[in-house]
Amino acid sequence: MNQFRRLLRYLKPYRKRVILAVFLLVCVTTTPVFMPMILRYTIDDVLPRGDLSALNRVFFLVLGLYVVRGVLSFSLNYLIGWLGQRVVFDLRFQSYRHLNRLSLSYYDTRQTGKIMARLTSDVDTIQYMISGGLVTFIADLFGVLAILIVLFGHNWRLALVSICTVPIYVINYKLFIRHIRPIGEQLRERWDAMLGMLQEKLSGINVVKAFVREDHETEKFSVTLLDNFAISMKQMKMNRKLGATGQILRAIGTGAMLWYGGNLIQHGQMHIGELIAFNGWIGYLYDPTVRIVDFNVTLQWAGAAVDRVFETLDTRPEISDVPNAVSVGDMKGSIQFEGVSFGYDSDHPVVHDLNFTVNPGEIIAIVGPSGAGKTTLVNLLARFYDANSGRILVDGIDIREIRLESIRRQIGYVSQESLLFSVSLKENIMYGNHDATDLEVLKAARYADLHELILNLPQCYDTKIGEEGIKLSVGQKQRMSIARAALTDPRILILDDATSALDSKTEANVQSALERLMKGRTSFVIAHRLSTIMNADRIMVMESGKIVDIGTHAELVERPGVYRNLYNEQYKSAQDSHAMEALLA
Repeated sequence: MNQFRRLLRYLKPYRKRVILAVFLLVCVTTTPVFMPMILRYTIDDVLPRGDLSALNRVFFLVLGLYVVRGVLSFSLNYLIGWLGQRVVFDLRFQSYRHLNRLSLSYYDTRQTGKIMARLTSDVDTIQYMISGGLVTFIADLFGVLAILIVLFGHNWRLALVSICTVPIYVINYKLFIRHIRPIGEQLRERWDAMLGMLQEKLSGINVVKAFVREDHETEKFSVTLLDNFAISMKQMKMNRKLGATGQILRAIGTGAMLWYGGNLIQHGQMHIGELIAFNGWIGYLYDPTVRIVDFNVTLQWAGAAVDRVFETLDTRPEISDVPNAVSVGDMKGSIQFEGVSFGYDSDHPVVHDLNFTVNPGEIIAIVGPSGAGKTTLVNLLARFYDANSGRILVDGIDIREIRLESIRRQIGYVSQESLLFSVSLKENIMYGNHDATDLEVLKAARYADLHELILNLPQCYDTKIGEEGIKLSVGQKQRMSIARAALTDPRILILDDATSALDSKTEANVQSALERLMKGRTSFVIAHRLSTIMNADRIMVMESGKIVDIGTHAELVERPGVYRNLYNEQYKSAQDSHAMEALLA
């Protein structure tokens, strides 16, 4: 209930509209009371007298009643629809804004499909509850109260006979609700898991096809669907049982009312019109009561959705600005790691006791076997994660005391997999600096050796990437990333294995662009191909999360250790490759 109260707070800015909606709701839900009254008046008063003028008045009364009810219903539904859409807008906007503020650790432990479900299906469920199910529920409550007041006002004995089954109905509801609620929660969890699996497999469809796993994945998805189908059928069976017992109880109540009312008519204690009116009022009583009970399904479904949405909104970013965090304008690019240790799971550190200093403008290469902690090291520098112990200094200031926006604007990042968006080439280049001029965009493209390529495209810089436009090669994507990084003019540059997926010719072109980009900047270059980092100022060798050696290429090759082993392996591999090419020639 606390989450629902929080949800209602989103309606506070629109309290005037809410008050108007409540007024219209009361008007709409009380109008059905009048139709049985008109029917009783017609049967008991108008028809026995043969009064045609009164019969004409009855016609216009019925017409006017339904015209007024139609106008009120339209106004109410429009207003409630607006309020529901507005709450959905606020929830989606705040959720998306909050997701952008959350740390990478949040995404490390959650499937993208499940996160997307929070902004899509969960919020849609909340909207339906507000603008559909909740309004119907409240309207039915008002309607039932109005009908009960009228029933007891006309004949309290007959009213008691008519509603004698209500306590049994409530007991029946309580018995079923204990089983329906956990089934609803289980079904929602299964649907979330299915969405996550679907997103994961569709995004990796090339891997599925490469290993001929289409039939396997289809069978696996079929099993998931069958599980969901079985749970859905179980839930539907429980709901239908609840509805069926409700209908039986309604029939018993209506039958008892007609039996008792018929006896009153035979003894001259009630007119036929009154009994018909009473039957009409009972009809308005039992249908809303059934819907009130059925609303439980929507309430449980929406309640789980509300919990998940607010669970996301309540998640606090692990990485955030400390009070009085400073902004750093013109960085020099001096970096110091002092006793830095970190693990994605605090019980299993990935890097241990890192200690080193980097001078402004220095190019530091980082090498080592897979899993040595190379990417983790640069992620700590970009403050995607905070060190568990030790500290990182930038220009002598602890990185945790610098505003996140300030430090990240000073860092350019080019990774192995260059992510580009389905917008124009110009928009992709400008992504890190949306205030850049056209001249600056052209300069960045030339920097990355892309300008001539772009000019040969149909719409030049306005050509769209992806679904609506061209498909870029891996090398072209890398150069786009370089142009994007160059446009931000960073003082610190991180190149995370940026050329490992390229062929020799493409690598040479990209490497040339990277060398231009690194000039005058403090640079960290993660590389597996040692040929690309031989000219680095220093090479940092990592193994098992520790720095095991630092030096120039010439120094490291001369002394035994991990680097010389890596060099010998790659040199031997290159010799074997050249020998094979000569043999084939």
